[in-house]
Amino acid sequence: MSTESDAKSVVAAKKVAIYKDVVPLTTGMFADDTKISKEKMIATLHRSILGLDKTGALRPINDLKLFMVMASQYALNPFKEEIYATYVWDSSRGREELTPIVAIHGLRKLARKGGVYTHTGAAELEMSEDGKTIVSATVPVFGRWSKDGVPVEVTRYTAYFDEFARKKKDGNFNKMWSEKPRMMLIKCAEANALRQGFDISGIYIEEEIANETVIDVEPEENNG
Repeated sequence: MSTESDAKSVVAAKKVAIYKDVVPLTTGMFADDTKISKEKMIATLHRSILGLDKTGALRPINDLKLFMVMASQYALNPFKEEIYATYVWDSSRGREELTPIVAIHGLRKLARKGGVYTHTGAAELEMSEDGKTIVSATVPVFGRWSKDGVPVEVTRYTAYFDEFARKKKDGNFNKMWSEKPRMMLIKCAEANALRQGFDISGIYIEEEIANETVIDVEPEENNG
């Protein structure tokens, strides 16, 4: 009969076997002096970042590998919450699709890579005539192009509430768009300005993923 120590060793060995192929994909994501095995940390990431499917099982290991490849390509660290994952129902394929999501600070990090982006300007809000609802948000982004190093406006993007706000099946706006419409719309405007101004493609922030014009999604109860 195995001892408790033997049982732990068996579990640890299984984790090494399962996640050893993922370790090379995590270069630069772990502190050099970490005392926890990379396989154990990756196992934690597997569950916490990808979550469980509708049956309560872990998502496929290949999805984890794909996510790590994406994180590595963008040089974004999931442990710092610069990038994370969600599953979106793709009605054209009839299945859930792993979708990488970048935090707004992760998108700013990508913009800084070229050494041009300096900051995001203050948002300009257009309100309805009665001043109660937001119509649009315009956000400028700045960078240094000239030798004098003075930041100049690179581009700006106007996001319209009726194009980005997500409604539920009952016709009402979802919780975040209902409670914090200005914050949500400003983030969408900034994300588009950053991508447009600094040649970033293929990755979206969460506030945009909730927008059916970005990804064809089914009602919320069908999402993973």
